[in-house]
Amino acid sequence: MSIKSFEVSGDEEVGDMLSKNLKEEKTEFKVGLVCCGWFEWYGMFEDNYLEKVIKSDARNFYNKLKKAVDTDYKIVFPGIVDTLDSAYEVGKKLARENINLLIIVENTYVTDYIPMGVVDHVPNVPVLIISTQATGNLGKYMTNKEVIRYENLVGNTQLIGAFKKMGKNYDVICGPQDDSVLFEKIYDYIKILELKKDLNSFDIGLLGHTFRGMYDIESDKTKIKGTFGPNIFYIDVQHFLYQWKEISTGEINKYKAWLDKELPFEKYKINEEDREKSIKIALAMGKMIKKFNLDGLSVLGQHHVEVATGASADFLFYEVERNGCVTTHEGDLANLVMKKILKDLSGGMPVFLEWSSFDLETNSLLLTHHGVVDPKKYAADIKKCRWTPSPERWDIKGNGLSVEFSGREGKVTLASLIDEKDSWKIIISGGECIALEKRPCFAPQFYFKPVKIVTDYLEDIMNEGVSHHLIMAYGDYKKQLKILANHLKIRYVYL
Repeated sequence: MSIKSFEVSGDEEVGDMLSKNLKEEKTEFKVGLVCCGWFEWYGMFEDNYLEKVIKSDARNFYNKLKKAVDTDYKIVFPGIVDTLDSAYEVGKKLARENINLLIIVENTYVTDYIPMGVVDHVPNVPVLIISTQATGNLGKYMTNKEVIRYENLVGNTQLIGAFKKMGKNYDVICGPQDDSVLFEKIYDYIKILELKKDLNSFDIGLLGHTFRGMYDIESDKTKIKGTFGPNIFYIDVQHFLYQWKEISTGEINKYKAWLDKELPFEKYKINEEDREKSIKIALAMGKMIKKFNLDGLSVLGQHHVEVATGASADFLFYEVERNGCVTTHEGDLANLVMKKILKDLSGGMPVFLEWSSFDLETNSLLLTHHGVVDPKKYAADIKKCRWTPSPERWDIKGNGLSVEFSGREGKVTLASLIDEKDSWKIIISGGECIALEKRPCFAPQFYFKPVKIVTDYLEDIMNEGVSHHLIMAYGDYKKQLKILANHLKIRYVYL
């Protein structure tokens, strides 16, 4: 049997999509740790105090880092670097290990050429400098030996000054090694770099095209690949319809029974036919995603999938996201990448929304969109949810299927990836969602309260420039997103 393209294959092997077993063969993320001492200090005092305590501080740092991150990441620690020869040997070992990140810890003052001797062997690996010392507070009666032990800042600033002259990129995390917060920060940093690496294996399907008239979200798949890493496949509606036609009545009825137990809400102005048609689309989309082994999907419902089926596409977003596939609507590929990023940072599925309206009384913005969002995860009051017709009636026969609720309260991050004239940018906002009484608008609704007057906030974001879509995740991720933007070499804006 000849190998075919995914565009014309049935169940045969395809040559232009990575097979599932290879895709799931995830390579280990390796962190190279360089803990530095300095040979000059060792013979300066008769009791060898500095050699013993500096090496002890280095081993303690390694043990704490290993405990904090070793369940998820491999720490490669070839030993203390305190001479140029040891830097050479450690550098060679780290190069052989193909590390993904180099962490430099100066456990005292060290001349800059010693850690640079390691960097020379792994010149293209990101560098994280940990500015640390054994304890967060200094003793009142420090001797000259103890001052030398603690003077990492002299070496840190010297190394950073040299890196700046050389145009070498680096990041810095500062904190004492007797504080667990330092190691939590390091873990979060490693997670960001792993996320950046994993974006290269994130496969997105675009079913349809960008909705007519949305110039702001039109994206070049080559630019997305080049900057962020994901692979984008254009999927014909026939690929979906092939699965849709095969969905049986038995599959639909079985799913309906499950849904009635999972989300037993009031049904308002919808009938069984509305539910069955929406469920059929959702089940078919799930099978198509599985066939092509997709991680993300952007679907154009209006004038496309909904024309082909005569049914609303709103419910499909609930079902495919329930199974882990990241989605956006209307061909928004850039914000699909943004949603994947926030999913990995938050550990949950973020929400795809539009800027809608503002309310002066509560100093909030209404954020909503058509498309079913998981009410178990996001509703402020699950007892007040209800099944409704779809909020927008495009090319459907019947009423469609949507869910109506008000979003739960909590701190949130709003984020968008914007493809501007000369470069990409990531625009971030922090604030909170407030739980207001839901409005009878047939859709999930989230009420975002910014940290300033809502109209001032809107002026700021519109003067800066946004797209009409955005991604919202519960939690504060501005620091992590700033680190990611730096590594992606795109502009970061926080409002």
